[in-house]
Amino acid sequence: MRNYKSNILLLALIIISMTFKSCQDEDQEFGAIIAPSNITLNFEILGQDTENPNGDGSGIVNFTATADDALTYIYSYGDGTDNVSAPNGTSTHRFTQLGLNAYDVTVIASGTGGATSSFVVTVEVFSAFDDLEAKSFLTGAPITLDPNGEGPAAAFDITIFETPTQYYYPSFFAAGPGTFCGNPDDCFCDDELIFTMNTDGTLSYILDNKGETFFNANAAHQAIVGGAGGGDACFALDTSTESIVTLAPTSENWEPAMALDQRFDPRGTVMNFANGGFMSYYIGTSSYEILSISETEMHVRANDGANADLSWYLRFTSL
Repeated sequence: MRNYKSNILLLALIIISMTFKSCQDEDQEFGAIIAPSNITLNFEILGQDTENPNGDGSGIVNFTATADDALTYIYSYGDGTDNVSAPNGTSTHRFTQLGLNAYDVTVIASGTGGATSSFVVTVEVFSAFDDLEAKSFLTGAPITLDPNGEGPAAAFDITIFETPTQYYYPSFFAAGPGTFCGNPDDCFCDDELIFTMNTDGTLSYILDNKGETFFNANAAHQAIVGGAGGGDACFALDTSTESIVTLAPTSENWEPAMALDQRFDPRGTVMNFANGGFMSYYIGTSSYEILSISETEMHVRANDGANADLSWYLRFTSL
């Protein structure tokens, strides 16, 4: 088990466009309450063929659900990740538990008046992606070498010597270490992020926020605790629920950034937190890409949950 401590908060802003749309209330009349029927759930495992009956190791599965009288669908993938809404019944999910594993995938179809019906299929998926070194750094657990006595590649750290100007750095605003620490309203710098390696190889996580969490100023983020937004603020929040953390390869194309700056060498590993888990500063997301990690420091990047054009960079140090 290893604990990380909030230390520095960095952010970058890219504004692409803003669209405003007006709307008006209309009178609504509800008809009969009808539960969906004749549910079907089909799936396609990426790379599946006669030689690879459980897929190519990416762990990606495409799902398609249909039902009579269904208005929308919700998927529960059976791997500890959060449920996903799928209005048209189609969804793609990456299963990240290493090796061949079976998952009971449930689709819930919703009809008029909130009536629901569900259907379950069992999917056997092979996943070859892992980041043993990141797991070791996160939890302090020893790395198990392969049969040849070899382990993963050595860790790296990113060092920025010049003023950043690209989107992959916090070019809009950067706060130095301790900027948000020591003031009367500080509820950020004493947070502890606790990662544990379980006996089955999974990662679990708990945020010890000492009772309060530092929320971003966006009103959409603060709404979950009754805040109005307008400025970063501390709010009481129970973060004791354990999250399972799954690792997946990044979908970000870093090649242009790497070509511009030879020193930039992102790890390519994304951490996805179940049960709404987040890393100390609340920005409405549960997905963080590891840019660099070592025994003493971790640097991550995340997109704001309320504004996809806003990227946050956070650096944590181990206790």
